[in-house]
Amino acid sequence: METHGPDARLRVLITGGAGFLGHALVRELLREDDPVLRPTLLRVLDLHPERLELPEPHTGTTRIELVTGDVRSFADVRRACQEIDLVLHAAALVDWGRQPDALLQQVNVGGTENVLRACVEAGVRALVHTSTLDVVYRGEPIEDGDESLSYPPHFVNTYCRTKADAERLVLAANDSEGELRTTVIRPCSIFGERDPYHVPPLLEMARRGLLFRVGNGKSRSQHVYVGNVAHAHLLAARSLLQRGQAAGEAYFVTDFPAQNFFDFLEPIVNAAGYRMLPWWLSIPRPVMYGLGCVLEGAAHLLRPVVRFNPTVTRFAADFVCLDFTFVSDKARRELGYAPVYDEEQAFARTIEYFRARNGGAPLECGAERAK
Repeated sequence: METHGPDARLRVLITGGAGFLGHALVRELLREDDPVLRPTLLRVLDLHPERLELPEPHTGTTRIELVTGDVRSFADVRRACQEIDLVLHAAALVDWGRQPDALLQQVNVGGTENVLRACVEAGVRALVHTSTLDVVYRGEPIEDGDESLSYPPHFVNTYCRTKADAERLVLAANDSEGELRTTVIRPCSIFGERDPYHVPPLLEMARRGLLFRVGNGKSRSQHVYVGNVAHAHLLAARSLLQRGQAAGEAYFVTDFPAQNFFDFLEPIVNAAGYRMLPWWLSIPRPVMYGLGCVLEGAAHLLRPVVRFNPTVTRFAADFVCLDFTFVSDKARRELGYAPVYDEEQAFARTIEYFRARNGGAPLECGAERAK
């Protein structure tokens, strides 16, 4: 595999580099065995860069710069982009109906506008933007979805809309013949170590003895291990730097066969010392969807007086009860993408991480959630 050696002087910036995906991107950029890219400088921009846990051999290395900053601040982003060749834009607010719409707009759209402007002003050569499968979600099941799917005429929530708007900005900014080349990676539902979205809530419900399955068990969704998502980002970045096919394109990224949401994550719950309730005790989708409607409505009505985040949303009910499956054929064909971590490795790493966070004992994730 062709790599960029230290003499290439490749300088990389990761926005949101101390977050869930950011950790995996850092790890893949620092790997010694068969790296896709090998930067001479790795700069991390994050609200809390001190949360980045570097692999042991790289602690204290001068190859890594930690920068405290906010993508909502153009000055912060412009400073971070100085003398950078490649930006991996992973910073985003991931939310499905709990955070204010204005905040989602500021971070996901305004932050991306700041990154693009800073890239152009600083002479950055390439930008890989982290998007999501949610940009094509229209409230209906998706089976074997690919890049031919269009944006929906109406988005089901602000998160989906803001991520789609950000993606549009990135693709429109691509200049194949000029200085900045851009591409978009659309991961399916990401899991792995430091997962703040799926595993911790499940473990918290299991700890309380309330881990009901939802739906009829027949729906399938597509998960993807965070390390494989990071690998796909670097393959796309290499294509941009080498003026390959990735410029101006979007790519779905998956790895393992689609499974039911609860069946897929059950081994992690079991390894933590808990059990999901059996399928015959599952909650029907209409009941969970209706509860989401009630809680979202109550949150909206009470927002002027008191703020609370609904524990169940309509989007969450659909996500675990409807089919959401995708294919990565385009990424395989144009980027040479293939998972570098198999299913056994992915689950072993995930289980090891969550066990270690609780001293090896059964997990109580409510006390501390990974970023």
